[in-house]
Amino acid sequence: MNFTPAMLVMRLLLGALSSLCAGFLAARITKRSRGTVHILACLLVVAFIPVHYELRERFPVWYHLVFLVSLVAAAIFGAMCYSYYARRKGKPLAD
Repeated sequence: MNFTPAMLVMRLLLGALSSLCAGFLAARITKRSRGTVHILACLLVVAFIPVHYELRERFPVWYHLVFLVSLVAAAIFGAMCYSYYARRKGKPLAD
């Protein structure tokens, strides 16, 4: 199956949205623990590198790079969104 540029962009947006939600929930569960969110981001990259290695022929190089970078960026941004939300609501920080 050949992917059109629009299909590639939609796949990137779906991945970013999933990572954003993962970072938000990790921050919520751990009461905004930065270490946990960074570990989550690293685990996402480690889990997806073998998958993207297998798919290296089907997608352009820019797609792989954008996807892997967006995993980290979106997870951390999701945690930052939760921190902002929690501060406004007066929720406690992690110990």
